[in-house]
Formats: sequence, C-alpha cells, structure tokens
Amino acid sequence: MLTIASKFILISLGWTYRVDQLKKIDKCVLVVAPHTSAWDMVIGKAVFVLEKIPAKIAIKKEAFFWPFNWALRYLGGTPIDRTPKDGSKERISLVDAMAHSIQKEKFICMVITPEGSRGKRKQWKTGFYHVAVKAQVPIALGYLDFDTKEAIVDEIFYPTGDMDKDMREIMAYYKDKIHLGKYPNRCTTDERWS
Repeated sequence: MLTIASKFILISLGWTYRVDQLKKIDKCVLVVAPHTSAWDMVIGKAVFVLEKIPAKIAIKKEAFFWPFNWALRYLGGTPIDRTPKDGSKERISLVDAMAHSIQKEKFICMVITPEGSRGKRKQWKTGFYHVAVKAQVPIALGYLDFDTKEAIVDEIFYPTGDMDKDMREIMAYYKDKIHLGKYPNRCTTDERWS
C-alpha cells in the first residue's frame, strides 16, 4: 500500500530521484537542505519507501503515545530516549541519545534538516555534525531540486573531527543548491562557514 502511494505521489507530482549513494553505506546521518516546505517530507518519504532506505526522523520518545505512536512510526519517526541513566539526575544530551539510536541499528539513515525550521536562518544547527562524529558514521548530503523536481543524494562525507574545516566543505557543497527549495528565499548556508 505504501509503495503504491509513494509511486503515485512521485508520478503525479512529476518527481524523479538519484539516491544510489545511500545504498553504498549501512548507516549515516542524512542532511537535507534547503528545508522550506512540508512537501520536503512527503517527497522524501516517498523516495525512501521506493528505494527501501531505512530513513528515520528523531522524535522525543514522549510523543510516542496512543493513538499517535503508530502514525509517527509509519512516517519514519524513531523515539529518542533522553532519560537519565545509572542513577544520574541529568538528562542525556540529544546528541548522545541520537548517536546511541544510530549505533544500536544495523541499517539506518537518520534524516536531519540542519536549519531547524522551514524559515530562514543565518546559522544552521550543528547537531547533525556532532551526532555523526559521536556515532562514527558518515554524513550523506542531499537536497530537493524544486526546479527540476529531482530528489538527490550524491555525496557521502566522512567527518574528520575538524568541525571548522568540515563545515566549510559542507557549505561549499550546498552553496549552489540552497536556492533550489520550494521557497528559495527561506534558506541560506551558514554564515559562519560560507
């Protein structure tokens, strides 16, 4: 049923995709930018279903309650548990919790939109980078081109731990793609590394 719906969505909207790079790796953090519309999730989910990519979106575990839990899982949501461990009173950091979620899976593509909003931000949230380093997985770089109606993941980036250098390379990748979102004026690369 989901496969049929996904085909229908992409065909009726006229979208194609190139995501073969994701099939070469077992685990990754997938950065998708620009993220300017709720359509990004609809199109992305359809591509992931058709290509059988185990894409997940991190959602706090408290959101997984009946009757919404089945819908969240259906959409690719994975519960992130930040409950204190070993008698500690301090919650686990979001980065540590997401890295743990990636490490415990055999195959996973953790999707993160670094702008943290569909509105324009001059600085991206850097959690995606820290999660990838902590989980020791590559960062897949992708985008949705609303001009040509193509979903693309065409680069796998291996973080070195030198965040400044790595973020400059990531911003260089996105520099000529940032205007391709549904609403081009809602996104920019991070001013700190552009």
